[in-house]
Amino acid sequence: MNKRIFGLFLFITSLTILFYKINFNLTGNLIRNYFQESTLIHILGFSLLFVSLILFLYRKNLDAVIIPTGPSIDEGFERAHKTGEYYEKGNKIKYFVISGEDKKHSSKVQRDTIYRELRRHNIKSSKIKIENKSHDTLENVIYSMKKLKNAKRIGIVSYPQHLNRFEYIIKKAKEEGIIDKNIKIEKIPIKQNANEFFYGIIANLKERYRLRHGIKEAERHKTGKFGQFIKKLID
Repeated sequence: MNKRIFGLFLFITSLTILFYKINFNLTGNLIRNYFQESTLIHILGFSLLFVSLILFLYRKNLDAVIIPTGPSIDEGFERAHKTGEYYEKGNKIKYFVISGEDKKHSSKVQRDTIYRELRRHNIKSSKIKIENKSHDTLENVIYSMKKLKNAKRIGIVSYPQHLNRFEYIIKKAKEEGIIDKNIKIEKIPIKQNANEFFYGIIANLKERYRLRHGIKEAERHKTGKFGQFIKKLID
């Protein structure tokens, strides 16, 4: 559940607990009556109120957010729109990295779409970086991290199964010393349809097989024809 929504739920619950025993009379002794009737349940109410305010006002400070280009223009737009909404909630983000290859016309159009959507959410162009070498999720991680050398807290925007793949690759990269072990990842999910869910399962299995001997070894070998076909469906 979203932290702010959960915080709002706790806030309403705490107010209900705090005020349900108040005796609204005409004697002017509202405050006195309230404290005379205070019990442990009111302590619980104040505790929930405190927690709700922390959750409701909670904001993230991220060094960067990575927005990988998707299999379609619409998905790229959705990722950019989600990023813009996340930023407008008050989360502080230093840089935004649009990550995807530069060779295909569709990739360039998608990067332009993502860029325009970020700008529409009042994100300054000076905060937007372009990574245009990566062809898949593994390279999204490797090349994007090279543009974020000093970043410690990084958000990634995509559908949940794709985020799981990012998480696995980053875990392997930390184990191999390719990226800093102290880097923290914040998942920023968009909606996931049935195709993305099932393709995501296949992609995660393929990625784990591909990285069975490590990232450096995987980078030395090109994906076969079957792998390329699967990659077109899921990346």
